[in-house]
Amino acid sequence: MSLHEPDYELDGFEPADDGHEQRRRDVGISSLKVLGEHRTDTDSYSVLLDEGATWGIPGSPQLRAVHISRDLSARTFEVDSKEFPLYAMAQSYLIARGCPSDALSPPEGVHDPADELTRALEARVRGDGDHFALLASYTADMRDPVETVVMLRSLDPQAVPEFRILLERFDWDSNTHTLREGGFETYDAAVDWWEAWSDEEAPALPPPTPTARRSPVRIASATPVPQASRRPHGR
Repeated sequence: MSLHEPDYELDGFEPADDGHEQRRRDVGISSLKVLGEHRTDTDSYSVLLDEGATWGIPGSPQLRAVHISRDLSARTFEVDSKEFPLYAMAQSYLIARGCPSDALSPPEGVHDPADELTRALEARVRGDGDHFALLASYTADMRDPVETVVMLRSLDPQAVPEFRILLERFDWDSNTHTLREGGFETYDAAVDWWEAWSDEEAPALPPPTPTARRSPVRIASATPVPQASRRPHGR
């Protein structure tokens, strides 16, 4: 898979403050490659793959959402960026910042959904991602196929089940992936499944049931899972 480095089109622009200059440096490293992008005169939205992440902290998210906003009058720019374990989560983050919902699809043959169930679930993640807190994620890129597991908690105390696990399997040969969802009534039950997954002995994900009510709160940051046990941190 050959991908190009991002061009944020910042020639002639200065950072709005020192913090934005540092964030520009953070998203300017050569290991970041473009999976999807959308540009306007004032804004650039990108979902990037960090090809160097596999050599960093085991299990860390390998995708980064980047929003560059440019003030054409002041000739300044601002940078907003966050790591995510799943492509649809990165899309959700950028959509909430003004990107059109259909503008960030990766090129055909790069990161294709393998089936309609995956497409439907990713559409829900893009639209409903701000209804859940992201408790933990782990990308097992040494497995074949590569797997990413994500634990979510509903931000609505009346939602059933309260905890969700998303499991993505990515096939490098076809550049396709599947995404599946499971529901858990308790944190301990979700952790038990997670630990079985880390030992490659996980049962099938239990089917989720619809949530009763949801609250519009943005998704929280992921908590990396330690390499030793790959056990999610506490709530």
